[in-house]
Amino acid sequence: MADHSSFVTAGFDALPANVAILDAEGVIVYTNASWDAFGETEGLPETTGGVGTNYLEVCDAANDDADATQAARGIRAVATGDRGEFSLEYPCHSPERKRWFTMQATVYKHGDERFVLIMHVDITERRRLEQRTREQADRMEGFAKLLFHDLRNPLSVALAQAETLELDDDIDLGCGDGDRSPLRSSLERMESIIDDALALVTIEDIEETEVLSLETAVETAWAHVSTGSATVSVADDVEFRANPDLVSHLFENLFRNSVEHGTTGSRSRVDETIERGGDAVAIEVGVLEAVTETSTDAPAEPRAGGASLERSTADGTDERVAIDGFYIEDDGPGIPAEHREKVFKSGFSPDGGSGLGLAIVRDVADAHGWSVTAETSRDGGARFEIRNVSTVDR
Repeated sequence: MADHSSFVTAGFDALPANVAILDAEGVIVYTNASWDAFGETEGLPETTGGVGTNYLEVCDAANDDADATQAARGIRAVATGDRGEFSLEYPCHSPERKRWFTMQATVYKHGDERFVLIMHVDITERRRLEQRTREQADRMEGFAKLLFHDLRNPLSVALAQAETLELDDDIDLGCGDGDRSPLRSSLERMESIIDDALALVTIEDIEETEVLSLETAVETAWAHVSTGSATVSVADDVEFRANPDLVSHLFENLFRNSVEHGTTGSRSRVDETIERGGDAVAIEVGVLEAVTETSTDAPAEPRAGGASLERSTADGTDERVAIDGFYIEDDGPGIPAEHREKVFKSGFSPDGGSGLGLAIVRDVADAHGWSVTAETSRDGGARFEIRNVSTVDR
């Protein structure tokens, strides 16, 4: 093998990052090939970044550059041992193009001396990708809002006209035995898709939460869904912290999913089911007990400030267990095992639906820091478990 020092030097020179080593006073004692090439390309004098230059003094001299001042402060803190490392993202634009870099400063010892390894990495492509992603998200949100506002009014007019036509005995809209025509059902479906699309692109991380009652949240959401003869019951109540509007979206879409998919027939029968009460689905909402990390059977101790409930054990004694979240389940045909993860993906719908409802459920859960999984209910239907919920002790 070649000389050890030349071997290490060749390794540093092979790095695409610009690397320099400073002594404890900030003087550059080593630079790699990328560092030197960058200085030559930018036309920087040797006194700006070459070996023997005090890098901290160069940063201090740029007193009108906030990034240079911050970099000098961070490097000094690393050199003195006040912190183990320091990083900074900063722009380094030229007249020809815009660029961004990240600087990483790490301390190390060699013998009795302290040194600081400085590494500048070009992150321009990452920043451009982030910017394009933000711009695309903004366009999506603007498009959704445009659809929401521009389609809402004419759709409302069309719904009102459909309801009026249904009352005219001389016009046959194919209502059959019910009072709700396929025309109105289709318009209402369009309205639901518009609402879902807007919710899907505007859900963000939660900044403000309120203490909500599970029972009240269920009642509020249930009132906003066309449920026909379907029923809902709340087995246990609990208070938890959440954004009330987003939680309403979560429950509405889960209830709508149970009503639409909880029949034994296809989607074409859903409107019939809602109107006539055939194959009515029963939905139950209740709390989930927390479990230990090592066993799904062992109950977890109630956490400080979190809600708990008392339950009877097999030997007849009572114990208090922590509440980790809540479930929503129905007695319909359930979700096939191979679809239980896919159902949360936007656009996925095995029976021709919009595929947005459960994607919204996942996004609302993610925004709160919760987890959501699809399981099988006790009656073989669909069961959704929402965990890691911040419950509140009454």
